[in-house]
Amino acid sequence: LAAGRLEAEGDVFHVSVQQLDAAIKESSFDLRAAVTPNRATYARAKSAKSCPMLIDSRGRILKPNLVEGEPGALVGAAISPGVASGRVRVCTCSTDPIAPGEVLVAIVT
Repeated sequence: LAAGRLEAEGDVFHVSVQQLDAAIKESSFDLRAAVTPNRATYARAKSAKSCPMLIDSRGRILKPNLVEGEPGALVGAAISPGVASGRVRVCTCSTDPIAPGEVLVAIVT
């Protein structure tokens, strides 16, 4: 920041380790130019209305085949194996309280 090579402290997270190494070795390496496309990608991801449930190693978004449930049934993809029972807690915010014995239901964890 003091040298003017980055605009903000968080910009360091918008470059790769290889780009940081190049910037350390060569003072003429343009870190601002390396940050710009990654900052745009981050802004686009941050503005998304939902988070994909599954992304494969090639970056493809996979959508599980969910079946329709009975009226009032919660249908989704389980993250943990096994069977659970208990009072369901539907969380829409990371600060929602969860009591012992409750089953967490969330869009994404």
